[in-house]
Amino acid sequence: MDDPHIVLGLAADADDETIRRRYLELVRQFTPEHHPEKFAAVRAAYERLRDRNARVRYRLLEAGRKETIESIVEEVACRSSRRRVSLKTLLSVLPKP
Repeated sequence: MDDPHIVLGLAADADDETIRRRYLELVRQFTPEHHPEKFAAVRAAYERLRDRNARVRYRLLEAGRKETIESIVEEVACRSSRRRVSLKTLLSVLPKP
C-alpha cells in the first residue's frame, strides 16, 4: 500500500481543504478513461486522507494499533478538559515510527 501523501504529492500535515483541492486537480488530470490505474490510486489515497477521522484511522492502521478510533478518542477525551480533541492530541498517543 503506497503512502497516500506521496500519491497525492502532499505534506504529511496537509489540512482538509488542501487535500481536497489536490485530489480534484489530480482527478481532472488523470481521468478514469485514460489513466485508470493512476485514477484508482489517487481515489484510494484520497479515501484514506479525506477528513480528520480518515487520517487518524489510516495512521492507526499504519502503526498497527488494534484499538478502534472511537476507543482512542474516548481515552484522550477523558484526559483532556476540552470537549473536542485535536488531531495532534490523538496522534500523540501513537507510537513514534
